[in-house]
Amino acid sequence: MTDRLCNICGHEGMIMRPSREIICEGCGSHGRMRLMWLMLTRHDLLSPGLRCLHIAPEKALAPRLHAILGDGYEPVDIAPDQFPFAPGIRRFDLVADAPALPSGTYDLILHSHVMEHVRGNATAVLFHLHRALRPGGKQVCCIPVIRERHYAEDLGPLEPDDAAQRFGQDDHVRIFGARDLQATLGMIFALPESYDLLRDYDADLLARHGIPEIAWSGWSANSVLVLGKQDLLLRD
Repeated sequence: MTDRLCNICGHEGMIMRPSREIICEGCGSHGRMRLMWLMLTRHDLLSPGLRCLHIAPEKALAPRLHAILGDGYEPVDIAPDQFPFAPGIRRFDLVADAPALPSGTYDLILHSHVMEHVRGNATAVLFHLHRALRPGGKQVCCIPVIRERHYAEDLGPLEPDDAAQRFGQDDHVRIFGARDLQATLGMIFALPESYDLLRDYDADLLARHGIPEIAWSGWSANSVLVLGKQDLLLRD
């Protein structure tokens, strides 16, 4: 078996949960976080002086991003009290506050497993986040895509058990499905016809960093996208 090394904190110990999710014992990162860090490194987005909006910051990432970006790091969430590890976090409601973001402000906008929670128009939210990027900026995000499923959402009142059955978790309001991804998310952003990490990364590297094989090829809940300004398809 390939010796695993967390590319976020450098820790060599990882454990596999019954769900087969590989967790770093050092920083607690999941595979999708390590993949996101790998992509941030590849695209040279971990440089002092950049301005970053980080939505629902992960404990494994927030302190390290702050250490690199300093005052340029802006963590936000609708429930900031749940993120005491994120320096300077402030309250931010994606539905109410994203339209007020100033255009051309951020070099980097990060979010992972957030869009399935948004109780409002996810297309509009994604548009406003992208509008807030500077020229050359990137929106780096993990929007979970479920294989063999179609897009569905329900913004009405949902019992937790109903939400969990329909959308996979009791606080989700939508599901992104691989079967109609190009007709949904693909109408907002230019997406590849197929998702294949092996076009850009060596299999041994992915395995060493504990990135699950299900994420290597084909859309999955771990698919991370690096979206530039030119990838936005919605225009005036």
